Amino acid sequence: AERAPERIAQLVYLDAFVPEDGQSLVDLLWPERRQAFEELVRTEGQGWLMPRFSSLPAEQILREGWGVTSDADVNWMLPRLRPTPYRHFTDRVARANPAAQSISRTYIRCRQFQQRSGGAFDRHADMAQATSGWRYREMATPHLPYVTHPNELASILIELAGQPAR
Repeated sequence: AERAPERIAQLVYLDAFVPEDGQSLVDLLWPERRQAFEELVRTEGQGWLMPRFSSLPAEQILREGWGVTSDADVNWMLPRLRPTPYRHFTDRVARANPAAQSISRTYIRCRQFQQRSGGAFDRHADMAQATSGWRYREMATPHLPYVTHPNELASILIELAGQPAR
């Protein structure tokens, strides 16, 4: 968005953190969560990879943490889970392009995940509801609706695509 705002009609944050200028994702984590991430990167990620998001087994995280309860969905996801570079958690957001600030933004809150996550995204959802230039939607789904409720998510995205920019 910062590099090519003229090519983007809208940004959609799906049950996500929304870092401010100069913040990284790890800046938004609770201190104990950040320490756990850093420990996993150090001990299992060769110092640069995030191998997983928890000390729990992947299937347990999918089912209990992220609310993916269908055996078919879990079986589809498990072989696709991979480590991810940790820098995308630590690189700071730089918002220097004024044109990027005028891009319409939508926040979609997944209500079933709210209870599981201890409200990790609540402040970001609240900000979106209270800030001019943002749209806000809710889904009665777990955190990964593109897996668990793809039709419902697609309907919201299609609706958003048809709305004029603000």
